[in-house]
Order: sequence, then C-alpha cells, then structure tokens
Amino acid sequence: MEQEVEKFYKETWAGNSRDGELVNGEGWHFFRMQQGSAISEAYELYLSEDGDEVVTILPDMVGVDWIRDFGFTDLAELEEIPEDEFIMIKESHQERDKT
Repeated sequence: MEQEVEKFYKETWAGNSRDGELVNGEGWHFFRMQQGSAISEAYELYLSEDGDEVVTILPDMVGVDWIRDFGFTDLAELEEIPEDEFIMIKESHQERDKT
C-alpha cells in the first residue's frame, strides 16, 4: 500500500485578512497538503497594526483542492516549506488558544 505524501506550502497575500481584523495588509497562508493539491490543514499569519503576530486556523480551507477548486494549473504560486515551519505556526496558534 502506497503511503500518502504530505507537503507543506506557504502563500503570501496582500489585502484583507480572512478574519476581517486586518485591512489592506499582508500576510501568509500555511497549508498542509495531501494527494497533490488537497488542503488538509491551513492557517493564516499576519502582523497586526501593533506589530503582534496573529495566527488563525482556517477550517473552511480543509478539503479544498488548490488546483481543482481555485483553477490553478500547478502549485507554482506556493512556496514549499519544511514541515518544521508549518508546525511552528500551528503551535503558535495552539499556544494562543491556551491563554
């Protein structure tokens, strides 16, 4: 049986944050992907106007396929990142939820 391969990606964005807190800013989306371009976990990171890092989970992105659902032909818009970088963002969100 073939083992499913996970890859990790980062997308840089400019505009409004998905949580509506940041307007005309910039940040990053972090994705765990399986089966090529299917998103299995996602987070958003941006700096607030006060300079604080804000990390939010993006549950609505789970199950979205980057290529099929967004109409891209490949993953060229994304930067592949090491798993450790993704885990750091995930843990940052979990730490915030504890406080």
